[in-house]
Amino acid sequence: MAYDNLRDWIARLEESNQLKRITAKVDWNLELEAIERRVANQQGPALLFENIKDYENASCQKLFANSLGTRERVAIALNLPGETSYRGIVEFLKERLGQFVTPVTVASGPVKENIVIGDAVNLYEFPVPKWHELDGGRYIITRGCVVTMDPDTKVMNVGIYRGMIGDDEKSIPVLLTRSQHWGIHFSKYVQRGEDMPVAIVYGCGPALQMCASTHIHHPGFSEYEVIGSIQGEAVQLVKCETSDLYVPASAEIVIEGRISTDPKTYQMEGPFGEQPGCYSGTRQLRPTIRVECITYRNAPIFHGGTAGNDQHGFIEQNSWLTPLTSATYWKALEDIGVPNITGVWGDLICDATNLRISIDKIYREHANQVATAFWGLARQGGKNLIIVDKDIDVFDDDAVNWALAYRTNAEMGDFHFFRTIGSPLDPSVPPEQKDVMKYGSSKWTRVFIDATVNWDMEPREEWDGERQPPSCTKPSADVANLVNRRWQEYGF
Repeated sequence: MAYDNLRDWIARLEESNQLKRITAKVDWNLELEAIERRVANQQGPALLFENIKDYENASCQKLFANSLGTRERVAIALNLPGETSYRGIVEFLKERLGQFVTPVTVASGPVKENIVIGDAVNLYEFPVPKWHELDGGRYIITRGCVVTMDPDTKVMNVGIYRGMIGDDEKSIPVLLTRSQHWGIHFSKYVQRGEDMPVAIVYGCGPALQMCASTHIHHPGFSEYEVIGSIQGEAVQLVKCETSDLYVPASAEIVIEGRISTDPKTYQMEGPFGEQPGCYSGTRQLRPTIRVECITYRNAPIFHGGTAGNDQHGFIEQNSWLTPLTSATYWKALEDIGVPNITGVWGDLICDATNLRISIDKIYREHANQVATAFWGLARQGGKNLIIVDKDIDVFDDDAVNWALAYRTNAEMGDFHFFRTIGSPLDPSVPPEQKDVMKYGSSKWTRVFIDATVNWDMEPREEWDGERQPPSCTKPSADVANLVNRRWQEYGF
């Protein structure tokens, strides 16, 4: 079954005991986030808040959160068995990323049941939380999927960024990084001296949420084609009321507007509690969406979610963002002709900032080729990159740590550094080096650790022609069989 709308997805979660309806009154100001965070840290159920303070009689009264907060729910969303491993999920996604299902344009859809234009627009009709105590405001874009269009090619992009309700009920200042896809679009509008149309989509199927949050390479087509492939059914799109952008017809809510390229229209944004678990960005003038229209379903459900990992916590994004990001990188490396990639995986807690790649190494400097190709592809992932041989399972932390311990030697050049663009959210980067309004992006010095067997070591006859000593931890087949037969005799 394709979960192409939020209500079908919620029904599926409830059917499988993966949804918790919260009917007690909850304050949108910090309390809601604290509940979601505790549940997410425990990898608990998806949450539907049905009684939000001050929104008992509003146009929108419900908020959905923690949608994909476990590996099991990610698997279910992909129509895979709930017990599917992360490796299985990554391999499935990599295959689907190479297939495309053309979206279908329809005349109308549920999202057009209510249309609010001009002076009637009021963003405070939606239960937008104050997520973190020191946030600069109420962040209305945390799970909203932002649609923009390249003014030259007319190809759309869908991404998840951040934006808060601004100086009035019709404005959303946003963190717009020029190295991201919508930032590239915005640069073209700046050159043209034209405002950039924007649509923000809330409440669709889980495939849209997953794809919008990942750096999917899609030359000549949009995320919508990839979403159709992942969910196994074409996305139905409807035209926006105020622009030529297209949005899912079954969305709960769509906010339409434009970003002026005139800095005089910018409003203050930030800070915000971001993915690394720290507040990111000082309060600063930023590009601002001026909202012109809102369309929504009857009794719409707002979709939001907290951000911010810590050393011991776990939040929803970890479950879906790491596998899809890993699959995206794996597919991209194969597409440009890097041979023999056997696995790609990022640490769950770090949003693929720490990334591992395994290869079937067939020539010296093969790992270096992988690293340089990867750094040319990835804008913000893989700050710390570890490459291992195919006998090391990148999904196994212990195996990767063993390779780091016993297959690296700094004296033999296994550690490499490379300066690139990086994430403006990274708290290890000094604030003055990640001012996106001044520099367009942040900068990183990435590290690549070659934890493959070093081919500068000569094969040795006493090691059966290998470059490292053979393992001593596995008994011979005869001994293993003997121990297996007698295991109960030993008293186990």
